[in-house]
Amino acid sequence: MAFLNTVMSFLGEVVSVTPSVAAPDKMWHLLILNVFDFIADYGWRIVVFTVLLKLILSPLDFFQRYKLNKNQKITERLKPTMEKIQKQYGGDKQAFSQKQMELNRKEGYSYFSSCLPMIVTMVVFITLWLSMNTVAQYMTLKQYTTLYDEYNIAYEQAVDDTSADTAVKVGQDVVFKMYFDGIDQDFVTELKQKYNLSDDFTLKNTDKVQASFLWIDNIWAPDVPWGNRAILSWESFETAINKYKGADRNGLSSEQISACLNKNTYNTVMHKLLNDKSVNRTNGYLILPILVVLLSVASQLVSTMQQKKAGQVNAKGGMATSMKVMMFVMPVMMAVFAIQYASIFTLYMVVNSATTLFFNFTFTAIIKAADKHKRNKNYGISTGSPRTISYKQSPIIHYVKGANPDAGKRESEIIARDYDKNAGGDAPAAQKKKSKREKTTYTTTVVRGGRPDPNELMNYDHSSRDKKKK
Repeated sequence: MAFLNTVMSFLGEVVSVTPSVAAPDKMWHLLILNVFDFIADYGWRIVVFTVLLKLILSPLDFFQRYKLNKNQKITERLKPTMEKIQKQYGGDKQAFSQKQMELNRKEGYSYFSSCLPMIVTMVVFITLWLSMNTVAQYMTLKQYTTLYDEYNIAYEQAVDDTSADTAVKVGQDVVFKMYFDGIDQDFVTELKQKYNLSDDFTLKNTDKVQASFLWIDNIWAPDVPWGNRAILSWESFETAINKYKGADRNGLSSEQISACLNKNTYNTVMHKLLNDKSVNRTNGYLILPILVVLLSVASQLVSTMQQKKAGQVNAKGGMATSMKVMMFVMPVMMAVFAIQYASIFTLYMVVNSATTLFFNFTFTAIIKAADKHKRNKNYGISTGSPRTISYKQSPIIHYVKGANPDAGKRESEIIARDYDKNAGGDAPAAQKKKSKREKTTYTTTVVRGGRPDPNELMNYDHSSRDKKKK
């Protein structure tokens, strides 16, 4: 207490420290802290920010899926040729690889175009990791200085009405209430009654300082059940603000730093929060780190299978070995990030991995549907439901040149031609005249329920037409 009294007498009056703390001002910092500040909860702010960022980068993901799909088609088409080349140069791996690359290059196979989205993703990941780490340092310091300022305001007013020890308790009660609930006039009234404070004792209405998310009590600390608790000890606090405790980074003067950033002052201001075991419990339960690892493994498996189908990874060989190593290294690296850094970054990794998998399956399904439509169109049948008796709803079916001209006709049109042209029958007059010149008898059968048999549709005699050409 003597130390605090000395500091207050040195400053002469209470000077707020928090407004002097310099916020980071790079692109990611501004987006998280300012652009998305309409979302008060920082956890949900990161969720919305990550999803929107993924939507913006989704064209690159679609481009990657498209290139992998194109490479897969080229690989399947060249498979017989590759097998012949492998037999021919089986003993010379270098010659085989050279011939393989030459053939792939002629066919338009792309080795590096599908890697571009991965490079962009890694750049975004690394820069966001650094930026979110800085944001966590800044918010941890700002959270403490906000409590420090309110403590000093309460202490300076209470010390005039009570003893110094009681004034300390008043300040600590204010810090405790402000951290979890914020301050309102009802709390100020209760505080006056509890400590017999004068009517002049006033505090501004403020929002709560705690930044929690679902089960995580402090989103600026890791989601782990060991080490750092929700309320950081002085040693953990020093580590958490890292470089932000320097005057060149936080913008505070040397007097402000010496006044608030020291162990004695910190433990006094945060005393009630640090020693109340009912609120200062473990910060998390490893839920986010576990999700990060599981999603990382799933992403690696999906990516490996797609690259194998596209021919970018052989079943055996150095590339396959490298992929197996990456399937182990990447989840481990993600786990290290998750347990060592703030939950805000771990939450980003979880949401980013989940949306990546969703877009992966969505884009793959879209590309497959487009390929199926293109194949059906090229083979002669576009799209549509199976042919039924109700010809008003029957699909338009296109057939290759030379097919049965009766294919796709309405039932009434086909039945009108189902007769012996030599005999005339009940056919229209124009058809009866035409039957005198034609001596071909044929009967067309309507296929009910399901598509017609292509063999039957192609079974049409064009001899009369050929004779005319001769």
